Amino acid sequence: MGRWVDRRRGRFRRWLNRLIDAVSFNDQIRDLAEMLNRKVEQSEEATPDIVSHPGGFNRAFRKRRMGIAESYIRIAQKLVRSEVHNRLHALKTLVMLSLHAKTISMPLNTARVQTEIMKEAVKNIRNRRRQMEMIADFSLASYGHEATIRRFLKELKRLEVPETGQPLKNLDMGWDAHVHDNLSEGRKTPSQLVLDAFIKGISRLTLAYYDIPHRDIVFEAMEAGRILGVEVSIGIEFSVGRRTRRKHFLFLPPAVTFEAFLEFFNSNCAVLAHFYDGLDENRNHRRRVITEILEHFNRTHLININQGFAEDSIFALQPLQLADLEKIVPYDQFSRNHLSELLYEQLKAVLKRRVLLLKAQFEISRQLFREDTLTGWELEQISATYRRIRELYTTLSPAHIKSEYFSGKNIFDYDSAFASEADIMPDLKQSGALITFNHPLEHGFESAVETVLAAHPYIDQIELMNMRDSMGRDPSEIMRLTRFVSLINTGTLSEAKQFLEDLNRRPIDKSRLESAFEKYHRNLLVPIAASAATGWKPQVPGMGFIRESRIPKKSRKYFCQTHYRLPRPVSDLINGGGRRSSPDPENDRATGTVDEIYCLGKSGHFRPNLVGDEAPIENIGLRRAWRYLNPALKNMIRVVIGLLPAYLWIGWEYTLIWFGITFFRNVFVDLVAFSGPRPKAWSFRDVNLDNTTQSLFWTGFSVPVLGMVKLGFDYSWHFAFTGLLFVWLKFLVICIANGLYISAHNKIRRFDNRVIRANFFRSILAWPFSAAFSPVGNLMQVPSIVQAKFWSDVVAAVIEGTGKFQQKIVLRKRDYREILPQLRSGDRDARMTAMMDTLYIWGKRQRGASGLSQILLGRGGLKAAVLGVFRKGDARDRERQAASGAADLDLMIERFAPHHVTPALSRFILSKYTHNEAIVLIDMLDSHLIDFHAWLKKLRKKSRGGKPPNITAS
Repeated sequence: MGRWVDRRRGRFRRWLNRLIDAVSFNDQIRDLAEMLNRKVEQSEEATPDIVSHPGGFNRAFRKRRMGIAESYIRIAQKLVRSEVHNRLHALKTLVMLSLHAKTISMPLNTARVQTEIMKEAVKNIRNRRRQMEMIADFSLASYGHEATIRRFLKELKRLEVPETGQPLKNLDMGWDAHVHDNLSEGRKTPSQLVLDAFIKGISRLTLAYYDIPHRDIVFEAMEAGRILGVEVSIGIEFSVGRRTRRKHFLFLPPAVTFEAFLEFFNSNCAVLAHFYDGLDENRNHRRRVITEILEHFNRTHLININQGFAEDSIFALQPLQLADLEKIVPYDQFSRNHLSELLYEQLKAVLKRRVLLLKAQFEISRQLFREDTLTGWELEQISATYRRIRELYTTLSPAHIKSEYFSGKNIFDYDSAFASEADIMPDLKQSGALITFNHPLEHGFESAVETVLAAHPYIDQIELMNMRDSMGRDPSEIMRLTRFVSLINTGTLSEAKQFLEDLNRRPIDKSRLESAFEKYHRNLLVPIAASAATGWKPQVPGMGFIRESRIPKKSRKYFCQTHYRLPRPVSDLINGGGRRSSPDPENDRATGTVDEIYCLGKSGHFRPNLVGDEAPIENIGLRRAWRYLNPALKNMIRVVIGLLPAYLWIGWEYTLIWFGITFFRNVFVDLVAFSGPRPKAWSFRDVNLDNTTQSLFWTGFSVPVLGMVKLGFDYSWHFAFTGLLFVWLKFLVICIANGLYISAHNKIRRFDNRVIRANFFRSILAWPFSAAFSPVGNLMQVPSIVQAKFWSDVVAAVIEGTGKFQQKIVLRKRDYREILPQLRSGDRDARMTAMMDTLYIWGKRQRGASGLSQILLGRGGLKAAVLGVFRKGDARDRERQAASGAADLDLMIERFAPHHVTPALSRFILSKYTHNEAIVLIDMLDSHLIDFHAWLKKLRKKSRGGKPPNITAS
């Protein structure tokens, strides 16, 4: 009975999910999902060498969101060494596209949100509904509304970064002192890793390699940091000692640019010669060890894995080859993680074929069993084998493979080329670099103390918290190490001796302790936090740390609740740079004196591998179903719900008038914002119906609210007269109530406080108009609340329309200011691309001509004109802008002269773009070049009043 109920319940859920999917999304979202999946499959297309501006002619060929998705796919999938420049080009394209959303208030946070949403859309290629949800979210985030972006940041568990116009590296936000990309132990390319740091809000990042990295590797990592505004440093991780007791350190050159990195090693090549040789020897050791592991696996485990299958069949795993590893890991930077990933990908494909084979056998066997052709014992054997192989496939992971085949008794290791710290560290210190003691507790607390004391002349920093190592370690060991670092830096010698004697089973070398004590009292042993993230273990919090004081207050509460916090004594010592910043951190939390440190990374969970025949029953809650409901259906439901309270209070006639006022106000604002006060240019496609229907929903409930306020005022008016004072006070109360109601639902919708204040102000501003024109309204028998509503929306239409209109011009001016300098570029391709972008924006984009005219005439728009009346000191700035604009205007008239530029632009288009793209661009050239050049000449005549130019150098 219970099984029958479960089946019926499962069928109902599947039917309900199909119904929800049927009424979710619209055709545009579904088409975009299909387009995205085609991009994933066609990701090997050649990457163009030049980048059109995000606001330029590239918009004629592809949607912005598809450009971001395509760029991310190339960053993540082009792994070979020859693809460095393609990855960086894709990264540059992605950043330019993501930073040019329809927002001027939160561009950096919008870019981070949109990048992560599209990244999730690419990752969920096998989950079509989830993918379409991500695409819908991306569209919503494109507008850059503060409330929407903050909601997405909360959902993604990301912090909000300050919008100061500065890059992340100048904001002193998150950091990580030790991470790995796919050229050491990691899973992601350098570009992909730095992009993840950008999404998380990391300002400083140190990438660790096992060798002096090839110049292409350094260039990619540091150039990715430059593109994204993240400070990227390179460290070389090396080991010291014999095979199973090797200790690890990080050599940190003082360089944060590619040129400085090369110069450091060029100037220190003689001092570091022994280091180079040792790294080469260790690389050869790693290659030999990996080769031995491969051979051992092929001799032993491969036979067991293939038992029962012919060696040459598609169901047998083929021997692992070093050449296969070389294809995915350049420059011989092999590790066991890479080996695990190689085996995972190959074994996963083989197991999936076996599952499908056994599934077919199992289904046929069940039918034969029903016909009494097969015994129950035979069916049970086939069923057990099928279930076992399917379970093995679904639970397979790189971590499982590493544990099963490449760890423990199966591990191979090697002696380091450096026998001891004294063998190599004096040379390293002579170069002026820093040395960090990595995951010091890997051989226990006593070993860590011995290393710090023995190598104290050389060690500058110690990883007090290494997340990959610490997550599986006894917390008491970390506390002991923290206490030891604190004592050796700032304690007394007797305290340090007593502490170590109480904990260590072996005697302490007191002369070394005294020497180390003296040294670290002069130059502190700096404790640091590092993740050592590789991207292989989702259960371990990933890359990045941040101090609580650097988390913006608006996102601090939810962020701290959802992220891992470092132990307080650890945070306290790191914040003090080796000194305890608080005398009693355990008791100072209540007073707020301890600046906690949190992980920026999130702990994930294992995702089982899917065979493809699953019919997962996913619970789609009411909130999620509503969020992604088809927009047309959702808008209709909003309007109907909003109509009901209005109709019940004022009847159909005035309800239609009330809703008509709100509807036409929103439509008018959007049309003017997009095309200005030119009715011929208006298009209903420019109307934001989602915002309009939300206004209709909320305005419906405002009718009974304002009606009750009006009745309450009438009831409380105890005076006999109802003259002018009564009318003005009545409308004042109604307008204030309307403003408070609008502010309340704006707060529910999480609008920015600035917007809430503006909406309250426009309601109050409607008061004198409502009162002054009330005789006309009363003569027409229009209720007072409808009159107040009319004037409130009239004022709102003027304010919002003007604001959105000016925002469009600001966005166009932003685009032009980024493009115009390229017109002077010495690179011909960059210059030609900028000319095509300029022509496209002027001819095709809303407010393109208005924005360019303000720049070329040196005018700042309406806001600047108003402020200029009160700021007389800005006259010199206005003169400088006018001079700069005049110089740009002269240059553009020369550059866009049709008889000179037409042949050059035509050759450029035909040589750089596909046939279909060339047709579009040639048509744009034919349609706009002559008019644009004539417009420029008229603009110059207007700016000079027919007089010769008089431009002074500034």
